[in-house]
Amino acid sequence: MQRRRSRMESWKPRLTADGSPTLVHPVHGQACHSDSGAWLEACRRYAEPCRLSERARERRPVRLLDIGTGLGWNLAAALEAVEREGGELDVETYERDSNVIRTAIEVLGPELLEVPHEACYAPVRRALENALQRSGPVELGERSRLHLHLGDARGTLPSVRTDLRFDAVFLDPFSPQVEPELWSPDFLAHIAARMAPGSWLSTYSASLAVRAALASTGLRVGPGPAVGRKAQGTLASPDRDPGPFDARTTRKLARRLLR
Repeated sequence: MQRRRSRMESWKPRLTADGSPTLVHPVHGQACHSDSGAWLEACRRYAEPCRLSERARERRPVRLLDIGTGLGWNLAAALEAVEREGGELDVETYERDSNVIRTAIEVLGPELLEVPHEACYAPVRRALENALQRSGPVELGERSRLHLHLGDARGTLPSVRTDLRFDAVFLDPFSPQVEPELWSPDFLAHIAARMAPGSWLSTYSASLAVRAALASTGLRVGPGPAVGRKAQGTLASPDRDPGPFDARTTRKLARRLLR
């Protein structure tokens, strides 16, 4: 009981505008999701721009690399998008702090969530509970699988099969000011090397440094969708066109890449 109380006093629940809760970090105070809506952000920032439904219609497993498991809302949005189309989802998800997952499982119970959110979140809650208890892949939803990796992703990602290629990447650690190592050119190069043809990476960050680091790996980089008060994020793909930045951002990015 004392351990549970300690975790819940550390990560603070916060209700977002669409009724889905998020958690606030006990030290630096950043929230895991936008106040505009945790579920809204998971769908519009990650599942939709990464074209998961489109991939699922190809009738093969959709492989997702998820950096920053957090509460699991992004996983819930991915699962809903893929299984709605009758597809299968294979997820490799990375989280440094297992306490955020444990707190989410304890706090985001069915008695707190509205019915639509609970229906989407319940399979992820069960999968994360199982993943914390044993190593290796666990069942996720009706036809999908999840493999949780705890610890620093810089050390654990290179240990995954080098021939494994992902159809989508959710890049969702805390901000570059808080977790700069997970936005470094070296780490982003590891991610880019694992992206399959036709794949997409989406992140909330609109940092010029992050965009330049992604572009330096050979990815094509462009603006991501606006979600809530956040004007835009960033999309990247090895071979798809994410669309152009505005002229001012394009000039600044070009100058940054010439350094």
